[in-house]
Amino acid sequence: MRIIMALACLLGLMGALPAHAAESKDVFGRTVPVGQGRPAVVLYANPDTREVLRTHAFQFAYQLRREYPIMVVHVDLRDVPSFFRGAARRELRKSHRESIAAIQKLFRDQGQQPPDNLESSLYLVADSTGAPHHALGLEKGFLQVLAQAVSPSGLELARGRFPESAPSIGQAIQSSLAPSFVSKASSH
Repeated sequence: MRIIMALACLLGLMGALPAHAAESKDVFGRTVPVGQGRPAVVLYANPDTREVLRTHAFQFAYQLRREYPIMVVHVDLRDVPSFFRGAARRELRKSHRESIAAIQKLFRDQGQQPPDNLESSLYLVADSTGAPHHALGLEKGFLQVLAQAVSPSGLELARGRFPESAPSIGQAIQSSLAPSFVSKASSH
């Protein structure tokens, strides 16, 4: 019975880990540092959900500025013919630069100086196989962005459709930095 309970706990813990997020490289070849000391918001999108991100993600990132999360956008390229995936990656690099500029503008519009380290806070990952998306149940051609809140140690805290789940994702990120959460996590 103890072995069954231990296996159940282990499987539960494995289910709480973010799917493939910690082992990724972004479109610039940088390792995505999920689970390495900072909380993360991981968004799973595709080219068809770009407008949702443009409309909601910048403001959401700004609202979480005090928590200093890593923002990771996994872009599913399964719908992009393989011949055009190189162009799609170049477009993602361009989109990264435009996103940094848009976030800087948002800070300035609010009368604040943008942080110097925005580059180390935003990662765009081009997923040609869509494996992370598929692991989360997102089939090819999905129409809704999925968001995950990930703790500084790499555990999934919350998951839901974005932008509807933004409040609960934000609360999970905030609570992951609370002293009680940190002391509970380190005492186990």
